[in-house]
Amino acid sequence: MTTDDERPAEHRETTEDAAARTVEMERLAGELERKRVELDQREVSVSLLENDALEREADLAKRDAALAERAADLVKRDADLVARDTDLVKRDADLVTRDATLAERAADLLKREADVGERETVANGGFAQQRVELAAELGKQRDDTQRDLLTWQVTRRADADAELDAHIQRRLADLAAEVDAERANARARIADERATSEQELAAEKERHKLLAQAVEKKDGELSAKEDHLAGKDQELEFRESHLQERWETVEDEAERRTAERVQSFAAREQQVVAETERLRSELRAQWDLVSAFDDLSRQLGGRPAEVVLEDLRVKAAEIARLKEALAKHPAPEIASRLKDLEKANSHLVGELKKTQDSRAKDEEKLRVAQDLRLQVSEVDAENRSLTRINERLTAEATEATSELSRLRAAYQGRQEAEGRTKEIERARFDVDAVGVQPHHPEGGIDEVAWLDAISGRCVSHGLRFPERILRSFHTALKTAEWSPLTVLAGVSGTGKSELPRLYSHFGGIVFDHISVQPNWDSQEAMLGFFNSIDNRFDAQPLLRFLAQTQKKRTEDYPGLRDNVALVLLDEMNLAHPELYFAEFLSTLELRRGYKGNKGPSLAVKIGAGLPEYQLPLGRNVLWAGTMNQDETTKSLSDKVVDRSIIIHFPRPTTLERRKRQETLDESNRGVPLHRRTWEDWCVREVEFGDEIQPYKKFVENINAALATAGRAIGHRVWQSVEYYMANYPTVLAAQRSGDEDALGDAMHVAFEDQLVQKIMPKLRGIDTRGATRTDCLDRIESLVVSEGVGGRTFNLARDFKLANQLGYGQFIWQSANYLEGSAEAASESVPTAD
Repeated sequence: MTTDDERPAEHRETTEDAAARTVEMERLAGELERKRVELDQREVSVSLLENDALEREADLAKRDAALAERAADLVKRDADLVARDTDLVKRDADLVTRDATLAERAADLLKREADVGERETVANGGFAQQRVELAAELGKQRDDTQRDLLTWQVTRRADADAELDAHIQRRLADLAAEVDAERANARARIADERATSEQELAAEKERHKLLAQAVEKKDGELSAKEDHLAGKDQELEFRESHLQERWETVEDEAERRTAERVQSFAAREQQVVAETERLRSELRAQWDLVSAFDDLSRQLGGRPAEVVLEDLRVKAAEIARLKEALAKHPAPEIASRLKDLEKANSHLVGELKKTQDSRAKDEEKLRVAQDLRLQVSEVDAENRSLTRINERLTAEATEATSELSRLRAAYQGRQEAEGRTKEIERARFDVDAVGVQPHHPEGGIDEVAWLDAISGRCVSHGLRFPERILRSFHTALKTAEWSPLTVLAGVSGTGKSELPRLYSHFGGIVFDHISVQPNWDSQEAMLGFFNSIDNRFDAQPLLRFLAQTQKKRTEDYPGLRDNVALVLLDEMNLAHPELYFAEFLSTLELRRGYKGNKGPSLAVKIGAGLPEYQLPLGRNVLWAGTMNQDETTKSLSDKVVDRSIIIHFPRPTTLERRKRQETLDESNRGVPLHRRTWEDWCVREVEFGDEIQPYKKFVENINAALATAGRAIGHRVWQSVEYYMANYPTVLAAQRSGDEDALGDAMHVAFEDQLVQKIMPKLRGIDTRGATRTDCLDRIESLVVSEGVGGRTFNLARDFKLANQLGYGQFIWQSANYLEGSAEAASESVPTAD
């Protein structure tokens, strides 16, 4: 039994292995066929793209023809205008004709006057008296007629001339205006259509160029894939031949074992069938015996054998009693009765014996039948067990196939993840572009001297920034633990983009310039996204740069982990920063909870079903942004303002010339700044004593005034202010020198910077009318302008007044006039293109 059970399992396992290999061969063949079909489809797609490009060129040609038709139409309309001018000339001729008609009517009146004269002559030939009277009357009539004629002529001519002139002038003006408007509209339409067509043509040409490049790239990829697939074909053919040989061997062995098992199962099946038929015949015989036993029971009145035996015992006792009585009292009736009873008893004993023998046989046959039934049940149970084993093996084979597919998919997923990770970590800059940073020398680099050197090199380059602006920008970057983002705000052309670029170049900081696009609506737009069409991750330059800044430098990879890096988000408010930079701000804030070089990571999704790429956000990466103040930009939300330091650039009062344009190259690049040097400059623990308390009290007084407007300054704002003051270069220099007067001056300047950069933006949107003006804004203005700290006020009167006036009823701080009154202020920056 055991050997028979094991042999089918071996046979099934071998069959399953052969089936799995067959399925694998079919899958590989199907995959090869699918890739061939995919290549054919891609070739068709490329052909369709080329046809689409040709159709677009034809469409452009049609558009050019349409423009030509429009130009011809405009020429025709100009001809119509010339015809209308001719019509006006004709109308002028009609007016001249009307003047001639009026002259004829005047001649007719003169003729009538001549007739009156003739009548006067006739009258003179008559009566003298009548002639005199007629002469007087005629003279009067002539005078009246001449006067009326003259008056009519003058009035009529004047009215006609005035009406004609006015009509001509109106008509000419209307026609001229209509002609000018039509010509202007036609020219504007032509210009717009021409510009649009030129733009569309340029865009189509650019798209066609990109399409041609993409087609060329796709051709290269297809060629590479064809070569790869050709190699795969050869490999598959070799594997197919090898698998075919193994399959034939396995198939022969499986057929042999299958034949043996079939013969074994056939013989056993015949035995089972014969045994079953024998058992069935015996069961039929036993059932016949049981039926006979039932008939006997019915003959016995349905009484069981025990009852019949009891009756026999009673009757035997009665017979014995009768025999004893007969022996004592013999009588013919008793003897007769005894004989009858003995005869009946003998008959019953015989029947009982037969019944007992028959019952014993029936019980034996019943036991045999039960044994046969048990054997049949065992056979059925064995068959069911074999069926379950077969089902279990089939399920295990299916599960093994699924597990193989899962493992293959996981392996492919790891390969895809490794490929996308490799794309992300592809270096943004090489070593020659950033330089190799040396270890900071013994004693470190003097921070103030380093800043002064940058300022001097900026002047040599042709740009001059206020010293307060440069120091404020530097200190804001040092306090990135509390305010991760430094925003440079102001009108366009004041050097907002140039300051970070020159600061990084002359200071030896790795710099990356990122232009924010208006359509940025998510973090993926800034870092990169999964391209499902090409099945790859498109890593943006910023993501590659951030990954490079967190990798060590090796012989094969220009890592920048020991460098200081600065990222500039230029014109960051073209889009809403809350959409694409909010998660960055929240994660950068978490750096305060880490020590040393450790820091938080940002999860970057690189594709469905693949683990996210963990992008470390180390302290060696600094963040800055520029913000134009015009109608094309978005305002910053409270979340961004609260986590930023906003530095306003002053509006130029005098414009400076720039006689030469200097280039930035390796010859004027500063010595690369080591991250440990930067960390040495950054103050992690505030060491102020009682000298900080007046400034803290001042902020608390401002907070009390803000409470009347429903606003408040949080702990984070004050902590950021305190750390800014502790990191201010002149404050640190005064602390090292022990000069208390210099320390007080430096702290006052640093706190004034923070009033403008951190406190005043918290007042944005407060109503400049009503109770909020008197209870809140006026109180804060009094604190800043009149009271100050320690008897020293702040030079913010003009800026505060402008903030109340320029916000259309709301407080908006967007100026930096306080720099003009500073002893450290320099002239404004040279206008540059941001």
